[in-house]
Amino acid sequence: MNDEKVHLKCGYTYLRKGVEKSATYISPKVSQNFTHPNVIANKLANEILNTTGRTVQKFLFVGKEQVKDD
Repeated sequence: MNDEKVHLKCGYTYLRKGVEKSATYISPKVSQNFTHPNVIANKLANEILNTTGRTVQKFLFVGKEQVKDD
């Protein structure tokens, strides 16, 4: 992990009325630049549940993007 700040992002699947749906999510929060995909996935799964009420079934991808200076 380094001191660079990033936005965590992912593609994921969830169930709605028994049907699998997919979505993408980019965290509005600024995070530390975590390097382990499992750490990123765990943080995003918790944030998605708290903000959308959706339980992540599986991740399609996890990643990050640099915070843009305004």
